Amino acid sequence: MMKWYTNKTKLNLLIDAIMLVLLMAIAGLGFLIKYILIPGYKRNLVYKNDVELYFMGLSRHEWGSIHLYLSFIFLALMILHIILHWKMITCIFKQMITGRVLRIIITVFTGFLAVFFALAPLFVKPEIVPFQGKHTHHHNIEKPLKELGSTDNKEIPVSNHENQTTKRLHKNQKEGNHSHSHGTIEVYGYMTLEEAARKYSVPITKLTDILNIPLSASSEKIGRLKRFYGFEMEDLKNAIIKLQNNNN
Repeated sequence: MMKWYTNKTKLNLLIDAIMLVLLMAIAGLGFLIKYILIPGYKRNLVYKNDVELYFMGLSRHEWGSIHLYLSFIFLALMILHIILHWKMITCIFKQMITGRVLRIIITVFTGFLAVFFALAPLFVKPEIVPFQGKHTHHHNIEKPLKELGSTDNKEIPVSNHENQTTKRLHKNQKEGNHSHSHGTIEVYGYMTLEEAARKYSVPITKLTDILNIPLSASSEKIGRLKRFYGFEMEDLKNAIIKLQNNNN
């Protein structure tokens, strides 16, 4: 009996040590994802370019998956830890809360909270917000100008840059040129090639042909495809523009 108790104590110590290491790893990966492998919009601000960030060959999404798997292991060990310490937990709980009814209420409430926080995220519906590109400068200027024009007939001064932008847009409309320029093509490394093709309404089969990429790889992220197949973001933008011009 004493030998079994000693083995149980050693097992508890081993589980506690593993849980401590896992907890530190989960926290460390959280810091890595949050502060080092920053998301796309922050990468563009920090690095002034469309880049992909990797650590040990893995992107932030892949490290996020590892973070999730470690959380599952930690949760399983936590449940095992509670089972092995159940007698001690109930004994201390009875000493702390003498009333049986109050103990039942606290136990049910604690269990409900634990299950709720663990499973509730699986049933929530995300907030869906339409994508807004960065190049909405002309639209944002045009709207207030129309609003002001409806209430005031005075002439509104417009900068040279805005004049040039307006003239260029009018020229494109007259010529029937509805294709995008490099400045308005927004593709990022965290997007897949399929998403880029769908965003700009170009055939994915023709896009992969121009870039010499197998169609089966079109669901991969552009940043990874760039590294593996050796093309640049400008090549992708040129291909999209070419296909749009062909469609027009």
